[in-house]
Amino acid sequence: MLKVKTPTDAVRKAIIYQIHLRAFTKEGTLKAAEKYLDDVAATGADIVYLCPIVMSDDHPNKAYWSERQKRSGIDNPRNPYRQMDYFAIDPEYGTEADVHSFIKAAHDRNLKVMFDLVYMHAGPTFGMKYPQYVKQNKDGTPKLNEYNFCTIDFDKPELREYLWKNMLYFVEKFGIDAYRCDVGGAVPLDFWEEGVRRIKAIRPDFIMLNENELPYRPEDQVYAFDINYSLAFLQHAMQLIFAHEAPVSVLENVWNKEHSKCEGGMVLRGIENHDTANDNYYGRVEKFSHEKCEAAYVLCYCLDGVPFLYNGCEYKDYARHSIFSLKGTYYIDRSSDPAERFAFFQKLAELHRTEPALLYGNTEFLHHESMDDICAIARTTEDGAQAICLVNLGRGTKTFTHDILENYVGEKLVMRRGMTRCNNTIILEQYGYAVLIKQ
Repeated sequence: MLKVKTPTDAVRKAIIYQIHLRAFTKEGTLKAAEKYLDDVAATGADIVYLCPIVMSDDHPNKAYWSERQKRSGIDNPRNPYRQMDYFAIDPEYGTEADVHSFIKAAHDRNLKVMFDLVYMHAGPTFGMKYPQYVKQNKDGTPKLNEYNFCTIDFDKPELREYLWKNMLYFVEKFGIDAYRCDVGGAVPLDFWEEGVRRIKAIRPDFIMLNENELPYRPEDQVYAFDINYSLAFLQHAMQLIFAHEAPVSVLENVWNKEHSKCEGGMVLRGIENHDTANDNYYGRVEKFSHEKCEAAYVLCYCLDGVPFLYNGCEYKDYARHSIFSLKGTYYIDRSSDPAERFAFFQKLAELHRTEPALLYGNTEFLHHESMDDICAIARTTEDGAQAICLVNLGRGTKTFTHDILENYVGEKLVMRRGMTRCNNTIILEQYGYAVLIKQ
């Protein structure tokens, strides 16, 4: 089993909040988003992650559009994940002054700022301007990938230097604190390692997040990355449970696969992101049930990993979003009072950062008679601190009976909903949960 680097406390305690500017406000700008940074901080998040804000390609030829962009029915060539200029701020979102203002406002609220790097591919205008940086067909035309975008050629040393310069540019010019790397597993690992080496020479505390499943390339977290995605958790297991009433064991299977490849790896734990809100509007988790959604969040914070929030979750938003949308078309519905959800997230953040068992403990899935419906995990540190988390994601009221409850006499019950206890049995109503800390 591969041994990865030990996560810092800053990584262990991190909570990431994603902002997709086109969805975050009706205006879709950095200036408008800045006004809601208090809301972001009120969730307990400490990293605000911005979807790409560099210049997107406006080439109208749909031969260079992805299939999902065509299917969206939105006739907008500007896809934020199809780059035209890696160094310029897209005027759709604002100016360089707006970027500086947003980052200062975030830092004033103790929020780190994470930018999005899209290095797997680029738009056709970039390919035409820099043909030496993209792969070519035999006839000299740009080689397109599965998304119909120009494929970046990492075999070219000059391309690598161009992108390493880009990585340093936003750190030095704007003082950002982290990068999220789009489809980072399609980019050579040695490229990332050198880029991170250069960044950490000036910012040792910089955080790197890779949109790559850890089991596919566990070497990510030896030198280059601090956190990997777990799309198998977010897009596969969560959707199977919410939409198709799959047994909770699908979560355990995902966890086992992740931890069979490396020891101590850190992955994201979330239930939604810009892709699921874009592609799966009718299956957005919040639309299924607010109660089930919150039960799942409890699990995300109590499992090992880094909790991940998608913008609007504090308002229980399930409006349609689209990464291809025109300004003012699809955005967060803020008509509901967020106070209750703020309090819920703040309590989870407190547990995530202050309870040693949840911060440092090894994870064990507990087997019991209601395995299909109740996810039961124990987190235990080497010195014996322990917490258990029980979440009923199933159908109706269920019971959890286990000898581990003998150790929970006079325990600290830190979170609960729909729970009753009788000796070594806990009864959870549908979507109920309980988090207990051993005293």
